[in-house]
Amino acid sequence: MEFLDQIICGDCLEVMSQIPDETVHLAVTSPPYNLGINYDNHDDSLAYENYLEWMKKVWIQTKRVLVPGGRFALNIAPTSIKNFRPIHHDFSNQLREIGMIMRTEIIWYKQTMGRRTAWGSWMSPSNPHIVPSWEYVLVFCKDSWTLDGNKKDIDITNDEFMRFSDGFWYIPPESQRRGHPTPFPELLIYRLIKFYTYKENVVLDMFGGTGTVAVVAQKTGRHFIHIDISQKYCQIAEQRLETTRMLQELPLPIGRTGRKIKMGKKELVEYKISSSKRRTKLVPQSQLLEKKAKYKAMEPKHA
Repeated sequence: MEFLDQIICGDCLEVMSQIPDETVHLAVTSPPYNLGINYDNHDDSLAYENYLEWMKKVWIQTKRVLVPGGRFALNIAPTSIKNFRPIHHDFSNQLREIGMIMRTEIIWYKQTMGRRTAWGSWMSPSNPHIVPSWEYVLVFCKDSWTLDGNKKDIDITNDEFMRFSDGFWYIPPESQRRGHPTPFPELLIYRLIKFYTYKENVVLDMFGGTGTVAVVAQKTGRHFIHIDISQKYCQIAEQRLETTRMLQELPLPIGRTGRKIKMGKKELVEYKISSSKRRTKLVPQSQLLEKKAKYKAMEPKHA
């Protein structure tokens, strides 16, 4: 497929119209919330009715590109904070109208109360505001509840499956924004990909931002299609992917033999490493620690 494992800069509807039918196994995204947020070069302040009309066109394309049984995980706030519209209900209704099957709602608890600046009528019943400290991940599927795949391509562990099947996910928001106002935390995407896809499946993010979905897909052995209209965000996504791929090519230390060897003023420690051929290699202690740190940084925390 032309767009497979690519960062594509362009309008999501134009690009999605070129993706062949029934080629995506999981679509996961968080659309612009239409709150006037600064998303680089995107107009995030449409009239609400126009916004819904535009989003419905995106959902229609999403359904078309999904395989039978393919899933759509949509991250959305409970209400539109700008005008307190029930945005997640409106999106749910739209998706059901086009024939998508509602699977579940995941509660993503972000615990963002410390960032609050608006309380309405402070300490008064006059007009107090409740600001949600959670968001939804609405999960839909196309035509069938079942996604076909090979058992050998299942890579979720027993512990992960038990924890991920609990619909309340406590995951702090992403602290490294990388120039984007609302980036996904990698852990959220890791859970969705591992729970809903097989290895080698295709994952689409039509509002890809700075590339979190693409990066996690790469790390977990899935293919991806990343679309975003912002050239700036696409450049950041390319840089993140390049770093991820580079780290994946490094040999991963898997066991220490315990033998130390002096070479001049340097002390080398013998380690077994994984590669295409298992072999023993002498690795400088400092280099080994650096590699361990890099690999540790690649793994989602507390999945």
